[in-house]
Amino acid sequence: MMKRVLLLLLTTLSFYTSFAQNVRLDSERWITKSLGHLYFSDKKVYYNFVGFAGIKDHYTIVDDTLIMTDIYHSSADNFKKERRDNFKFLIRHIDQNRAYIKAIETNAIKLAGNSTYEFFNFKNSYDKNIKFAKVYFLSSTCFGDCPQLAIEIWPNGDYHLKAGEHAEPYKGDYTGKLSQGQLDTLNYWLKHSELKKMINWEQGNQVTDAPNYYFAIDFVNNKKKLSITTNEPPLNIIDLINFMLSSYKKINLVPVAQ
Repeated sequence: MMKRVLLLLLTTLSFYTSFAQNVRLDSERWITKSLGHLYFSDKKVYYNFVGFAGIKDHYTIVDDTLIMTDIYHSSADNFKKERRDNFKFLIRHIDQNRAYIKAIETNAIKLAGNSTYEFFNFKNSYDKNIKFAKVYFLSSTCFGDCPQLAIEIWPNGDYHLKAGEHAEPYKGDYTGKLSQGQLDTLNYWLKHSELKKMINWEQGNQVTDAPNYYFAIDFVNNKKKLSITTNEPPLNIIDLINFMLSSYKKINLVPVAQ
């Protein structure tokens, strides 16, 4: 009996050790308790260690080391030579739920400080108690073709759009209704967006040539309204913003009679 128990224990430990080793840092999106982030896309790495977000042009992962790289040219040689600055981080631990990362050389320490960062797998973020009474969303134009939108959504799916520039074919006031599937998706992103941590959140970076986004969210059984203003949204609300930006293209809208 004891041998069977020991064999089962060793098999279980072997499975979890193997699983942890097989979790790739760049296959997931990671978030800290203070809404910092780390994620990877198109060979770039997007990070927010100390309240200020940034992007590095390239990255590699060598054994237990994450190497983030700036790639640039300099006027010192008339921009002929490609230059690279590396930022090295030790991956102290990683499993399906958490990753612990620490800067280990000068460039990385200047970027992130000496702390060990605890990142959580963002796919595990979910608050089933988030229930909205109304969502109000604004997006502004930018130097490009960013749509100018004012959207209101109610829990039954009622939808109101006031469309401005670059929101073709719409211009003016429209009403519609989200399908049950669309409403379920909205509720999912609201619950998956760490909204309770957004109270008193302020953007660290100053960004130009980017649209401004504004949320005002009323919650059921809660007198507090959440207000968020940003033109560089943190990882936790990017999916919610993308839902709002595309929502008016996916429902039947009718003009409001004047």
